[in-house]
Amino acid sequence: MRALLIAVLLAAPAAATDGPVFKGFGTHTPVEHNVAIPKGMALRHVYDVTKAASGKLNPGFETAARFINSHVANGVSERDVAVAVVVHGPAIVELTKPEVYAARNSGTSNASEAMVKEMLAKGVRFLVCGQAANAMGVKKADLLPGVELSISASSAHAILQAQGYTLNPF
Repeated sequence: MRALLIAVLLAAPAAATDGPVFKGFGTHTPVEHNVAIPKGMALRHVYDVTKAASGKLNPGFETAARFINSHVANGVSERDVAVAVVVHGPAIVELTKPEVYAARNSGTSNASEAMVKEMLAKGVRFLVCGQAANAMGVKKADLLPGVELSISASSAHAILQAQGYTLNPF
């Protein structure tokens, strides 16, 4: 019986943990890895998010937080991890001020607002596609403080790429 319990525990996936940068979101699991990230290497990564997640944390935003948490937890200096999130489509509304969000969502509150504010405070950039925002009737003044409005998602990606950011492939 004891051998079976040990086998089950060894086969079970590692428990997800949060932190060290963000608590309560951006959970990650410890990984016994053998691909070392060189000391002092700056990781600049951009995520492209279009889908909204009404009533829950936006998984695209949370994935960006997970990237930061998992790398800092594995010894990469927080100052060497730069993340940007380019947002277009329905997810734009999750970057609006509370009153704007509520007006567009039957008076409900934005489950992602606190997460976005904390990520902004830690240096994560959120860049909104101006073309999609205009099509949706979202103005710069409607966005949470710190959220940037770009000419387009394409221009945001081009600028970030020129600054050394790599696009998340999934």
